[in-house]
Amino acid sequence: MTRIGPGAPRAAAPDTPAAVRRSPAGPVRPAGLRRAAVLVAVAGVVVLGAAGPAAAHAGGLVATNASSRVVAITPAVPGLRVLAIEDGAKLRLTNDTGGPVTVRGGGGAGTPATVATGNELTWADSRSTPEGRRIPPGRTADWSLTVEAGGTAVTVTGVLTGERPPNPLPWWALAIVAAVAVPVIVRRLRRADVLLAVSGVIAMAASAAHVTGSTLAVESAPFAGTFLSAAGINLLSWPLILGGAVTAWRGRPAGLLAVCAGAALTAVFVLPDVTSFHRAVLPFAGPAAAERALVVLALGLGAGVALAGAPVLRTLAQRAAAPVTVERG
Repeated sequence: MTRIGPGAPRAAAPDTPAAVRRSPAGPVRPAGLRRAAVLVAVAGVVVLGAAGPAAAHAGGLVATNASSRVVAITPAVPGLRVLAIEDGAKLRLTNDTGGPVTVRGGGGAGTPATVATGNELTWADSRSTPEGRRIPPGRTADWSLTVEAGGTAVTVTGVLTGERPPNPLPWWALAIVAAVAVPVIVRRLRRADVLLAVSGVIAMAASAAHVTGSTLAVESAPFAGTFLSAAGINLLSWPLILGGAVTAWRGRPAGLLAVCAGAALTAVFVLPDVTSFHRAVLPFAGPAAAERALVVLALGLGAGVALAGAPVLRTLAQRAAAPVTVERG
C-alpha cells in the first residue's frame, strides 16, 4: 500500500530506503534462520551425546540430608591426621608419621590403600559418607574404620548428623511461575525479543553462578578441571545465549533463535540439580537458599524462554512478510 501526501514538492521512489517501515526486529531471512537452526540442533545433539546429566555435579558430589565428620583417632599417632571434607562426602588422610599407613578394606573402591609417609590420600569411603543414608533430622549415627600405622591398629571414629530437608513446594512453584510468566508477558509486548534476550542472559548468569558455586565446594580436585567438567554443555549454551542476545538486540531474529536454543539447553542441563529443592546439605559454596534460587532462575527462565521462542519468531516472520508501507511527506 502506497500513500502519497498532497502537495509534496517532489515524488519519492517507492523503494526509497528511508521511507520503508520494517518490523522493529528487522528483516527476517528464512534461509539464515534455517541454517542457524540446523547448526544449533547439530551442536546440541553432539554435546548432549558427549555429556551426561552426572556431569552437572561438580566432583561427583550429590545433595544429601546428612553431614559427616571425624570425632576421634584412637590411639592418637603423632603425624597422623584424618579429616572429613566436602560435608563428609570424602575423607582425607595425611601421613607424617615417618612410616606407611594402611587403610584397611571394606570402604568401597578406595580401600584398601597404603599411604607413604609425607603423602596424603583423599577417598570416598562407604563407611563414612552420608550419601544414601537415611538419618532422621537431629539424630546421629556413629561410624568407624581402622587404619594401621607402624604396626598399630588405629580406629578413626566419626558421626553422621541428620539435617532437616526444606519444603520443596515453594521452590517448585517459583520455577513454574517463572517458566509460565515469560510466555505470558511476551505476548503483550511488541519487542518481545528484547525481553527474551534479557531473560536468557539472566538464566545464563544464574547457571554460571550455580556451576561456579558447585565447583568451589569441591576440595579434592583442581578448580579448572572440575569447573570444565561441571559446566558441560553450558560451554556451548552460555556463549550461544550471550552472542544471541547481542545479535537479537541489534534486531536480528537469528540471534533470538540462538538465545532460545541456549536457554533450552540451560534448562535441560540444570534439571538434575532440582534435588537441591528436596535436600538439606548441598554441594555448593554458599547458602543453600542461594543455590536453590539459582536453580530456579536457570530452570524457570530457561524453560520460559524456550517455550516462548517459537511464537515470537513466528510473529517476527509475519511482520516481515506483511506489505511494506511507504510514506511520503
